[in-house]
Amino acid sequence: MSEPDDKDEKDPDDEAPRPPPRGFTVAAFGLLIFTACRFLEIFLEAQATASAVGQAVLVEWGTSRLGVVWTSPDQKADTKTTIRRGSIGVGIGFAIAAVLVLVLVASNGAELEGVAQLSLPVLVIGLVSAGLHAWRDELLLHGVTLRALGMFEKNEGARTNQDIFRVIACGVTSAGAALGRSDASARSIVVATVLGIAFGALWVRDRGAWMPWGAHTAFRFATDTLIAGGIVQARLTPSAWSGGDAGVFAGTAAVVALLPVATAAIVLTMRGISPDRARVS
Repeated sequence: MSEPDDKDEKDPDDEAPRPPPRGFTVAAFGLLIFTACRFLEIFLEAQATASAVGQAVLVEWGTSRLGVVWTSPDQKADTKTTIRRGSIGVGIGFAIAAVLVLVLVASNGAELEGVAQLSLPVLVIGLVSAGLHAWRDELLLHGVTLRALGMFEKNEGARTNQDIFRVIACGVTSAGAALGRSDASARSIVVATVLGIAFGALWVRDRGAWMPWGAHTAFRFATDTLIAGGIVQARLTPSAWSGGDAGVFAGTAAVVALLPVATAAIVLTMRGISPDRARVS
């Protein structure tokens, strides 16, 4: 009777899947993806839709390999749950946009005018564009940041005392991305920061991308399309308060309207952290 050949025995560890990259590796690879997206944006400057699709695909491919997920392994991934999470995000996004519009109109920073005729193609294109840009920004700016800070790891479903720092980090990365744009201003960078904090809080709450993506899509669709000729036309006054020709996000009104939103996001994140779980972690 022959002895079993040790060489034929497989080590279970050899078949185990490799863990996703962590920390600095995630951040470095995320920066490479960000740079590639910027090159793609410049190369396809004249073809905005193709550029948005290309960037979304590139970001999805790259971030998925870093361990950024749409649904946490600890959560259900069925269709009903996914739709609910995304719908909650959409509602929050529209609410944030409504706060901004309300502040502008109430302070005489903008006047809303009806459009002569609704255009379905304009609305559809605006919605698709908003969804693609939100897809890119949420996965790349916030998903990668949270992954580098240890989120989406096994047994990460519980809230921890690191969540508040993760939320603020999302604001920092959003500010960094805004700072690199040619039309950057002090106010637009602050707006990007507070929006990053708000969407980052949804990442922490949802433990995945569906809720923040829904919120970002709805907010961008409302501000870029619905009040920009989609259903009404917001006429901004020529002042630093409204933003004038520089756009609503370059105005003080946007900062005033959105700062309370970011503050509420931070407060709710802090309240959602269980003291008992925080001590364990």
